[in-house]
Amino acid sequence: MATQIIRTGDAVAVEIPEELLRQANLSVGDPVEWTLNPAGELALRAPGIAAETPDPEEGYEEWKLQQIEAGFAAIDAGDCVDGERVRMWLQSWGTDRELPPPR
Repeated sequence: MATQIIRTGDAVAVEIPEELLRQANLSVGDPVEWTLNPAGELALRAPGIAAETPDPEEGYEEWKLQQIEAGFAAIDAGDCVDGERVRMWLQSWGTDRELPPPR
């Protein structure tokens, strides 16, 4: 389980193993911060909401369902981007005709 740092043009991406995301109650695409835990080890957390996310062993399933429901509410409110537009944007990365992020 290794974290990888990848550079594409002027952008840098960090690939974080799914197990670490799950332990930190994070999803792909969430902003993250690296912090030291009480044991002195590096740990992931979401900026500004670390106190709100449950311990991975306690309350994770309830928290996960709340996040899914919030996602469906965002879709119902029209606060989303068409998947095809996102795919086209991602495919343009690293090309001479890179598209702006879809909105």
